[in-house]
Amino acid sequence: MSNLLQHRVCEALGSLRLTTAQANLSHHLRQANERDLSALDVLDSLLADEIAARQERSISVRTKLAHLPVSKTLDSFDFDAQPSLDRRVVKELQTLAFIDRAENVALLGPSGVGKTHLAIGLGMKALQAGVRVYFLTAQDLLDQIHAAQLDGIPGHKQRHLNTVPLLLIDELGYVAFDKASATWFFQLMCQRYEHRATVITSNKPFVDWGELLGDAALAAAMIDRFLHHCHVLNLKGDSYRMRARRGEQSAKRQPSARVGPS
Repeated sequence: MSNLLQHRVCEALGSLRLTTAQANLSHHLRQANERDLSALDVLDSLLADEIAARQERSISVRTKLAHLPVSKTLDSFDFDAQPSLDRRVVKELQTLAFIDRAENVALLGPSGVGKTHLAIGLGMKALQAGVRVYFLTAQDLLDQIHAAQLDGIPGHKQRHLNTVPLLLIDELGYVAFDKASATWFFQLMCQRYEHRATVITSNKPFVDWGELLGDAALAAAMIDRFLHHCHVLNLKGDSYRMRARRGEQSAKRQPSARVGPS
């Protein structure tokens, strides 16, 4: 390819905003000369580069908008520490079919057993598959509800949370809801029912949600809808953080190896 033609193609790629293909054009042309590749081979490689770069940028943007507190994957989850956890259910959830079917996931258990890790891992898996995700804690949810009430536009916040295909609500059980907030939460869950997938982590069993929401009847109605299409995973055992701390303390108590005389 002549320098003039290469320059014209490069300019055209830039005009079409195919910036990755534009940046990689010279590289692929050199490879074509070295390996005797056809023009179609070069075009195929340039388009593959552009698609991969756009997918990577898209995932990056979705991840930022998801508000995940940390990056956790399902591959890094310590299943050996949760022998009672049904790995078949987790494997099924990894297919993300539950999102397509607008099913829910409940991750229940005491603090530090990996509920948030699993929730974030599902969120990361969904993001990589091109699904929009939004993460917030129960406290974040309350703050958003109160802010919306002060602004006088509670419907705006509720619509925002309702439209995301996968909503992750973490740490339900540590903060109590007042009547207005509980009603707002109930309405959100009703709108998502059979339309969007929701993952909730909680340190409280379902029987305690009535006290948490301050209204047993409202809690029962919400739980009935949430559990209609739901995968429930109960996590048990000691906190990962407490086990790690005990391990560190045990290591500190071990006597140092004595070096004998030379």
